[in-house]
Amino acid sequence: MQMGRLIWALLAVVALGGAAQGRVKVIEDQRGSLKTLTSIGDALDSPDHHPVHVLYVHGIDQVGGGDSSLLRQSICTRLKLCDVADWTNAGTEFADKGEFAPGLPPPALEYLGSPIWNTPEEWSAAAPFVVHWMVHLRGHRTPLVVDEINWWPIALSLKCRRVMIPEAYLAGPDQRLLSVCSDKSAQDPEGFGRFYPWIAPEQVEKLENIRPHSVLLNRALKDTLVDWGLADVLLATGPLGGIMRDGVRQLIAKSAAFDPTQAEAPGGDGRGKYNWNAQLSHTILDQEFVGVTHSLGSYLLFNTLSLENSGPTPAQQSAADAARIAREENAVRYIFERTSMIYFLANQLEMLEITNLENAPPASTTANQSRGLAPPPVPINPAANFISLVNQWKEMQTNFQAGLHPGNTAAQQKVQVVAFSDPNDVMTFRVPRIGDVDVINLYVQNATRWFGLLESPSGAHSYYAKNKAVLLVMFGDTAHQGAPN
Repeated sequence: MQMGRLIWALLAVVALGGAAQGRVKVIEDQRGSLKTLTSIGDALDSPDHHPVHVLYVHGIDQVGGGDSSLLRQSICTRLKLCDVADWTNAGTEFADKGEFAPGLPPPALEYLGSPIWNTPEEWSAAAPFVVHWMVHLRGHRTPLVVDEINWWPIALSLKCRRVMIPEAYLAGPDQRLLSVCSDKSAQDPEGFGRFYPWIAPEQVEKLENIRPHSVLLNRALKDTLVDWGLADVLLATGPLGGIMRDGVRQLIAKSAAFDPTQAEAPGGDGRGKYNWNAQLSHTILDQEFVGVTHSLGSYLLFNTLSLENSGPTPAQQSAADAARIAREENAVRYIFERTSMIYFLANQLEMLEITNLENAPPASTTANQSRGLAPPPVPINPAANFISLVNQWKEMQTNFQAGLHPGNTAAQQKVQVVAFSDPNDVMTFRVPRIGDVDVINLYVQNATRWFGLLESPSGAHSYYAKNKAVLLVMFGDTAHQGAPN
């Protein structure tokens, strides 16, 4: 009864109007200070004008590509550093090695006895991809590359067939998501498309005619937050996580090999043109990388540091597979050595690590047998604990900076993690110190607040990239302007 009265009160407040607009303000957590931060703007001002890449990894609840568009547009419209038309799509690349090689049968994973992917065609449609975007920001000579990592295709088969179909019978059909699940398109030039009919159009037509059993607001909340959102979290932390990690690892390796200089040449193509491997043994800041991740994206980015620890042993691998894995691991090392700044937009690490506890005992086969149970399945390429991955990154970065600045201990400590959270975002959590790395938590307001009672849940979670306060921290030229207030 009390909950019902509260909901009616909130609806009345919204109907009557009266709102507190989002503010250009950052509230500092008790740890860290804005005054200590460097920014992407500082990286773009490097005297040698080396390229700067933003590795943008989207989070949960993604429908199609283009999640970086809000960030790219806001850099232009909110910070006035460019015109939206200045951004150039410099090409798309797909994960196409290992299990993602063209023509291979899909992985044998099943859901309640049914294969997740039935044919090589379906598996090909699940391949993740990266879209390279380029721009020259006003006042900076260095090119900025946004490598938009799209992992969402891997999740569509399960979410469409195993979540949205039964949900249509329970709560009711979600016509928008069912349309996504039945669409078929080639790769869109802007990186948005590439859909596959995981549900046949004639089946979708029948599902759409089902009368909903749930009321509209509850149904919409479940469809977006749970069915299409939290399902991603379960997929990433379960047996599918190793496949996701391999796909993202391949894509960031392609980002390392993207050459913006070649891309800017008339008729040029920067894909696969930069020989990063030749620089691996040299302590040269030839490129710089910045991680910008939304919600689950931070987990997936750092998981690329996990070594391949399942499947064929090195003795059983073909020479080509062994060379591929070694090259991808070297590419990950190359990138993380040259990554000193990472920005988290919404953070779920506190919750995600519940699934990957440290010092956990191995599953007891004997205990299962004594109860008449089958032994637990072996995880498919399980992730390392997050603390070990972050410490691994810091060690890589510190060693690399020691080569750049020998004898200068202060200059060698460049690792910087900034975690943005809107306190009204129901899908974000404060990030604690991670191993040897301090995290600077900053609190912002992403959307309008109504009489201090309500802020749009969608806006609170999705609008970090258009929040000017966030953008000023990320792109402010702190060397000349000082940290934003």
